[in-house]
Amino acid sequence: MRTQEAVDFFGSVSSVASVLGLTRDAVYKWGEYPPNETQYKLMVLSGGRLAVTNDTTIKENKNV
Repeated sequence: MRTQEAVDFFGSVSSVASVLGLTRDAVYKWGEYPPNETQYKLMVLSGGRLAVTNDTTIKENKNV
């Protein structure tokens, strides 16, 4: 799911943050896609109406 889909489903960035126990700033930092673990939580909280999307454009930096 895209971040905007979660916001549309729950009604606002504040609502998404609230159901996850996060701040609004944390939600804004997601970018286009929420982290995968968060997507799974949102899928459960939405009763399966939001689906997990694997964003293949994100590359891991393994040189850290």
